[in-house]
This record gives sequence, structure tokens and C-alpha cells, in this order.
Amino acid sequence: MRILTGVKPTGNGMHLGNYLGMYKPFMEVAKWKEAFLFLPDFHSLTSVHDPEIMNRNKKRLAAELFALMPEDITVTIFEQSKMTHINDMTWILSSVTPYSLMLRAHSFKDSQTKNSDINMAVFNYPILMTADIIGYDVDIVPVGKDQKQHLEFSRDIAQNFNKTYGVDFFKLPEPYIEKTVELIPGTDGRKMSKSYDNFIGIFDDEKILKKKIMSIETGSESLEEAKNPDICNVFNLIHFFASSQKEQEIRAKYLAGNYGYGHAKLELLDILLKYFTPAREKYDIFMSNYDVIQEKLNEGNKKANALLTEKYLKMKELVGL
Repeated sequence: MRILTGVKPTGNGMHLGNYLGMYKPFMEVAKWKEAFLFLPDFHSLTSVHDPEIMNRNKKRLAAELFALMPEDITVTIFEQSKMTHINDMTWILSSVTPYSLMLRAHSFKDSQTKNSDINMAVFNYPILMTADIIGYDVDIVPVGKDQKQHLEFSRDIAQNFNKTYGVDFFKLPEPYIEKTVELIPGTDGRKMSKSYDNFIGIFDDEKILKKKIMSIETGSESLEEAKNPDICNVFNLIHFFASSQKEQEIRAKYLAGNYGYGHAKLELLDILLKYFTPAREKYDIFMSNYDVIQEKLNEGNKKANALLTEKYLKMKELVGL
């Protein structure tokens, strides 16, 4: 069984929401499966038009992904732009994609509300994403709840191709959504997102990490009052990263009183630093010796490109090219 997901390279790197909503579930599903994780750098061109920024973002994200990877799991990580025929496949898929389908895309609608002059890459985004998924005969795609529509579009477009050419050529991948982590609260209580600027970065400098954690919105109870941990944004994050014993200890402190939100935030900071210490240390090593990462990417690019090329050549023959 083959699984695949992607992480878009942005300058802010991986945050807790990315990790809990996508990366950690992906790694859990990846056990005993053929797993692929890619950097969709072509997708970044919808908004990034500076080559130095693009390269810096890709370098940081690649180092983060390898730093976070468990040692007992093998995942092929590759770069979208190194796939020779990804855009060729996208063009053929666009010929069986209804215009009306693209008008329903959340990514397109959201962009319309923010910008009246939208580039065509934004509009065609779901078709390229479809090629990213079905081009590798993927069975399962771990996604966040907000990305579910893109996978539904991929299935629709794959079905359109199969029906148009009378073949059972593309698989219809299934989504995998970890329901227990559908909503990871940001510092303002809303879903953690870079667009809301309420995220907590995994690889942030310790001072920045502390500043963000101390800014998490909480209740207004006094230090002496008992507090409800189940409705607290701080405790919600503690729940995901603390050991069961530590979580119960902090819960008891909330309920007993004489325990302030500031105390809880400092405990969260300590928990996160301990949880991510191995990854943060590896990240520093990788960033100072990036040749190691590039070698790993080259291996992943070669393997993924072979799969996509084989699929594309068969597709090209099916359509009569």
C-alpha cells in the first residue's frame, strides 16, 4: 500500500498544527507502508516570486522534515519541481477537468476575497495537486480537514479521465484524517494557521517560542481560583505533548487553584522543548551540513520520478500522443 502527502515550503517552517494535523498522523500511517512525502515547490509559485526566498524556504523545510522523521520509519522525500513530467500530466488532466469544478475550489474562492487579480496558478492549483497524488498510484493521502476538498477533486478528475478514455487507469485515493487533532488551537484560540499569524513554530528560537506561548489567550480567573483545563487553549496543547502522568499532574493543579495560566504556559514551554529537543538538534546539524539533506533529496527525486514517468508514458499512449 502506498501513501503520500506534501508540505508546502513557506518561510515560517513547520508549526505545531502542521505536526499534529498532518506530519505525526502521516508517520503513524507510514509504518509498514511505502510512504512518500514531497515539497510542492511549484505550488509555492502562486505567491512566491523571489528565487532567493524560494530556495531558502525549501532548504529550511527539507531540513525540518528530515529532522522530525522517526528513525524507525522509512519515508521517501522528494521535490515536486524535479519530477520531469508532472506538468505534462497536469496539462492532460486539465483537458478532462470541468471549468465548473475549479470554480468550486476553496483555494480559488478564498483568493478571490483577498485579491481581485488572481494568477492562473491559483485557479489551476487543484489540477496540479491531482497530478501530485494520482500520478504515483497512491492508496491513502493523510490530509487536514481543510484539505479534504482537494482530495475529492483528485478523485473526481481521476474518474473523469477513466470514464473519458474507457479505462481503469488511475486509482481513487482515500483520505486519512486524524479526527482527534482536527482543530489545533493557535495563540488566539482559532485554528493554528500561518494565515492567522497565531502559530507556534517547532523550530523557533527559544526566546521566540517562549514569547508566542506566553501570548496564548486564556481565561481571566485569578491565581487563586480553580480553572477548567478542558476549555483552556494552553492545556489543550499540553494534552498533545505531555506524558499521561504529566498531563494528569497539571490537570490537578488547574482544578486545585493557586495555579495561574502563566505557570501553565511555562510548563507547556518546558514540555515542548523536551519533546522536540532531538529534532531541534538534528535540524541545526542539517542546516550546517546541507549536503547530507540534498543527497537524501536526490535519492528521493530519482525514485519518485521513475514512478511518475512510467505512469505518464502510459497515460500519453492512452490519449494518443
